Amino acid sequence: MYISEIYASGYRCFDRTSPLQLRLSPGLNILVGPNDAGKSAIIDAARYVLWTRGDDYIRPDEHDFHVGADGTRGCDFIVRCTFDDLSADEEARFLEWCTNEKGKLRLHVCMRGTRRISPGGGTIVASQHRAGAEGEGLPLDGELREYLKATYLKPLRDAEREMRAGRRSRLSRILGAMPTMGPQGKPAALGDNATLHDTLMAADEAVRNNVAVGGVANSVNTDFLDKLSFVDDRLVATLDLGAGGSFDQILERFELYLNAKVGIERVQRGLGYNNLLFMAAELLLLQSHPDQVPFLLIEEPEAHLHPQHQTLFMEVLAARAAKPDPEKGETHQQVQVLLTTHSSQLAAGAELETMTMIVGHRAFPLGMAHTRLEPDDYEFLRRFLDATKANLFFARALIVVEGDGEHLLLPAIAEKLGRPLSRHGVSIVNVGHRGLFRYSRILQRKTGSAVAVPVALIPDRDIPPLEAKGLVGDRKTENELTQDEVASRLKTLRRDVGDPVDAFIADSWTLEFDLALQPELAESVHQAVQLAKTSSRRPEWLAKIVKTASETYAGWTEAGLSATEIAVKIYQPVHDKEASKAEVAEQLAAILRKRTDTPEEMRDRLPPYLVRAIDYVTGGYIPGAPEIAPEPDTEEQEIGDAAMEGAAAGEAERHV
Repeated sequence: MYISEIYASGYRCFDRTSPLQLRLSPGLNILVGPNDAGKSAIIDAARYVLWTRGDDYIRPDEHDFHVGADGTRGCDFIVRCTFDDLSADEEARFLEWCTNEKGKLRLHVCMRGTRRISPGGGTIVASQHRAGAEGEGLPLDGELREYLKATYLKPLRDAEREMRAGRRSRLSRILGAMPTMGPQGKPAALGDNATLHDTLMAADEAVRNNVAVGGVANSVNTDFLDKLSFVDDRLVATLDLGAGGSFDQILERFELYLNAKVGIERVQRGLGYNNLLFMAAELLLLQSHPDQVPFLLIEEPEAHLHPQHQTLFMEVLAARAAKPDPEKGETHQQVQVLLTTHSSQLAAGAELETMTMIVGHRAFPLGMAHTRLEPDDYEFLRRFLDATKANLFFARALIVVEGDGEHLLLPAIAEKLGRPLSRHGVSIVNVGHRGLFRYSRILQRKTGSAVAVPVALIPDRDIPPLEAKGLVGDRKTENELTQDEVASRLKTLRRDVGDPVDAFIADSWTLEFDLALQPELAESVHQAVQLAKTSSRRPEWLAKIVKTASETYAGWTEAGLSATEIAVKIYQPVHDKEASKAEVAEQLAAILRKRTDTPEEMRDRLPPYLVRAIDYVTGGYIPGAPEIAPEPDTEEQEIGDAAMEGAAAGEAERHV
């Protein structure tokens, strides 16, 4: 059997009006999302209900009760784990605790917590564990509790300390729980191989007979203890390894450590390697108990691990969580894993179907039944969703862009608008012209509430103006496209707008061209383009380039060139690849940061679509509200938008 659902109501961040209902698969389940979204609360909910094999002492306290919007703390909560797919043996074994739901036996394990104010003013918290969907069934007895215990790996674990010898060390408890260690605590039967008990007793005897050790023991007894003893209560000390104690005390002397790369001397290994060793020991314990539910809780396994080892660990974990294939000779027990992470490396290496986003204390599974992703989207993302793009799972808001230029320039533009992206928790995902909408559809739901993560798509309009005909050659310019063609292109660029996703399309051609089209920014853009063309970094030479660029720009304006004609001249080196977009963006970002424009002035000087996009992801723009900048008449805009999407359709398909 496996846990099919975790439910929580009135518990921590989960309000009674919007309780947690987290569906789980029998294999790997990964929780991702920003901080304070509720991931750790989910892990602790499972720990409270099931307890853990580490015998961690956990009990609810006052802070586990939900605090409502009015600031009032609740007085009760319920947390439930539901088990499905019980085997015939499990059904017979736990029949009295199971619930028959439409002919199907399910096991609901509930913990209800209550709090009340004591006469002295303190708070009394009580809890009870019972079966039943609402905790109305029988109390859980010891056998069932042992069977359901989970294995838990806490975050930021001190792996070296956990594997070190000592009283009630984690290693001693792991060893003591191993089925193969049970017979080792007793003497071997006549004719059998020596047990661990026999070996240690023999070692103790050898130690006591050692001349040096015996001499020390005699000195302690004759020189001191004899003189400190009463006549009828003589004190005598023995110096040995202590194998005569309990078997638990023997196990507490064991240590597990990594060998040195060379030689036999023990050396100190890094935190990451020790962390891997500790997790390997816990996984060993988990697979050694086929008579118990194999449920593993892990918080932030990436702690102390570099990216390559994170990938390796995820591969091992996914293999253990996969259903064994008898045709391949696989006989291991399938482990159900519930894992939380803040690592984009781990998220990128996992299957999208195994992940659930926790946002605003709500669970949003990313399986095919829940998102607007098509089947081929999952295949595409399996190939291209790398660690740099996987940060979308942890962002408070998201901007999806097509290239390096936008990626480098948008943070500087946001700073000039007084809305720095980092302060608002906004991530930028650069898809490199590969499936702009495939990434945004991850956050769009087929049904139910939208994910509360605003997503701004910033695609290029990719329609050159008439004045750029000399640059683009046979490519159609705006005047050569019909209104229907332009409408079709814009429709393509906005085809997946909805839920938290909105598209902010370039007003004319590309980001660089649209910036050059703004009279108050054109000179700065021209300077950036000219700086990007040179390989020299000498300050005096760069200053000369800036001065020459300003003089050239002044000459264009004095000659009476239109803003579009000037923008075409500025953009020509970028179009002809004499200057890279990334280098232009880097230079322009530096220039913008040095300018003295106020946020209000910069808002008026930037292309309106960029202002709206940044406002949207930083909380200043609401879809459906009046546009921040004046727009054309609605009818004209609809025709123009539609025409643009038509022309963009071919370009967008080419990018995808």
